[in-house]
Amino acid sequence: MRFNSALILIFLLAVGIFTYAWVWVNEKPIGEPEYGITFSSHYTDELGLDIEQTYSTLVMELGVSNVRLPLYWSDIEKAPSEFDWSVSDSLVALSESEDVNLTVVVGMKVPRWPECYVPDWAEGFDEDHQQQAVLSFIKEAVNRYKDSSAVVRWQVENEPFFPYGECPLISIEQFKQRVELVRSLDARPIMVTVSGEIGPWLESAQAADVLGISMYRLTWNDLYGYFVYPISPEFYFARATLVRDNVDAVIVSELQAEPWFPEPIRSRPLTDWYHYFTAEMFETNVRFAQEAGLPEVYLWGAEWWVALHNAGDDRLWNVAKEVFSKE
Repeated sequence: MRFNSALILIFLLAVGIFTYAWVWVNEKPIGEPEYGITFSSHYTDELGLDIEQTYSTLVMELGVSNVRLPLYWSDIEKAPSEFDWSVSDSLVALSESEDVNLTVVVGMKVPRWPECYVPDWAEGFDEDHQQQAVLSFIKEAVNRYKDSSAVVRWQVENEPFFPYGECPLISIEQFKQRVELVRSLDARPIMVTVSGEIGPWLESAQAADVLGISMYRLTWNDLYGYFVYPISPEFYFARATLVRDNVDAVIVSELQAEPWFPEPIRSRPLTDWYHYFTAEMFETNVRFAQEAGLPEVYLWGAEWWVALHNAGDDRLWNVAKEVFSKE
């Protein structure tokens, strides 16, 4: 395990050196990207916040106009063919009224731990039956929201080939079936997401119109504890350059803007977590993403800013306010 981790570090350092040389050859554009957020109803509820009020606060007070919105299969279809769209309906309706652009995420693996949201009734299915159940849910979801003026693109699954979360891996064929189903139902672009730091991009890019990458600076694992990736903005730009012939755009679908929690959030008072991700770290990450030269950046942790804001700590909220004032 330690040997493998050392090899990964050596590889990342080597790639980091290569990317600096690459950028000399391919001029990297530097400018202000278009900013958005991921909004998780599941995480908002976990933080003890009102879902619709929190979303409204982010849109109306912070000025967010681009949102990646996961649909949680296990919350929506709690019994076979019995759907509760009340939460997503309210968020889509508010997005329509406030001219918010939505990237709607459909599938089995969608953003926020534990990543996989399979209803209890489908967990025991064999692979083929579970695939059919997922396809059925995706069809219902796309048909429900494809006439919405707020929806600008779909995302199918979240980092489907990256082994993170409590979720079984899916085959390339299963993933392609899910993507092709969405294409058959609506003409809007499809985004596929990958880990920005680890793993291949090309195969996912070939299935997508837009490739979304994660961008994490400070992570945590059982071996090292907290760990900063030793890579530069040029690393992401160089990798994006390598796949740009396969997609219309490469964007940052997740930029870290909250702590990486190594233990349950409620294990300590919310405001005690601030020191694990400060306003200065937030500002540094935003500058890092800007220097990567990609056109869109979706911030990860908006629900957390609201939770701290409600608890009387506005430091992250104020940084976010500055970011979205540039829109």
